[in-house]
Amino acid sequence: MSAKFLHSSTYRRVPWKNGRGTTLEIATDAAEPGGPWSWRLSLADVPSRAPFSEFPGIDRHLAVLDGLGMKLYRGEADTTEAAQQPIAIPREGTAFAFAGEDVFIGEPIGHGVRDANLMLDRRRWRGSLEVLRNASECSVTTDADLTLVYAAQGTCFLPAERKHESLHLSEGSTVLLEGQATIVAFSGTFVVARIRSTGNNS
Repeated sequence: MSAKFLHSSTYRRVPWKNGRGTTLEIATDAAEPGGPWSWRLSLADVPSRAPFSEFPGIDRHLAVLDGLGMKLYRGEADTTEAAQQPIAIPREGTAFAFAGEDVFIGEPIGHGVRDANLMLDRRRWRGSLEVLRNASECSVTTDADLTLVYAAQGTCFLPAERKHESLHLSEGSTVLLEGQATIVAFSGTFVVARIRSTGNNS
């Protein structure tokens, strides 16, 4: 297992693809900042009802991190709420997964939300996203090719394999893990993104 720590000073605030808002880019596999990527983990602020950007060829995983919640509606911007059943975006557990080319309108409940968003080029990657909200200590084991853990609230650590040392992840920071690892999280809120290769990464 190898670990790379990412401090909040390395995150990038970037505009949505459709220009309707901004997102905080936590990590990507881009060769340089702003370059093309095949996976990305980000946090988007959604203050009011707005269309989602379209990302053909990208699989998306979405969960509410802060705020009361968010509903999604399929269709164009003029779709009325009464015309369809909304999709409730999870605040805890496994994120809602959808294709980036699908058209959605997002509507936050209350005064806006911040969501966690994992994007994957489906030709190269498969994956999942979950939000852990734990009141006591818990452990998570992952064996994905890549795992990203973002500590939204609280701290967690990775038990070392030797010398009884641990790698600590402080609040607001992220760690990128390669290979199998066990993460021990104290009370708080954590985002865990698992990314697995399709074998088509040439």
